Amino acid sequence: MQQDYVPISRDVTAEEIGKWTQPTRRQTDGVGLRVGNKAEFTLVAPVKPGGAEIFRERVKKAQVEAAYWEGRLGTVHDLRVALINDGTQILFAASYSDEFKPYVVDVINFATPWIDHMFVDVAEGYPGLGSPDALAYIAKHQVEASVWYASNEQATVRDIARGQKALTSLNELLDATQA
Repeated sequence: MQQDYVPISRDVTAEEIGKWTQPTRRQTDGVGLRVGNKAEFTLVAPVKPGGAEIFRERVKKAQVEAAYWEGRLGTVHDLRVALINDGTQILFAASYSDEFKPYVVDVINFATPWIDHMFVDVAEGYPGLGSPDALAYIAKHQVEASVWYASNEQATVRDIARGQKALTSLNELLDATQA
């Protein structure tokens, strides 16, 4: 942190901010920011006429199946898909572990039916993830976040799942010893 840095709030010192600062870097093989082992992916695409209504009809099923499809990837920390700007655009925003190209390949290999359910006949020009034009479509509509924060920036989805299992086991052991 620069010595002459002045924080937004006068109630916080530059040294205190410096303890929390996360260095971000650009993806090495795609658009997006990285913090530690995590990366962000943001896509904003135009919605075709009538597409917002189709999306709204499909969104409940997409939500019901979200954990299944994203769980198959095993690298996604969180995902948001939303109509924005009065339904004229669709936003796809995710954070994930690992690198950009393997993430996109995993999405294509493991989640095409689910992604296509949300985007086919909704997003203007969307060719479907199975199309040879899919990567060009993604590149055309992907944007890089201007500000992005990630907690536990070195922890992968698998690390977090292991930690949760260990915590559950420890709590069960502690409960058993107190019984």
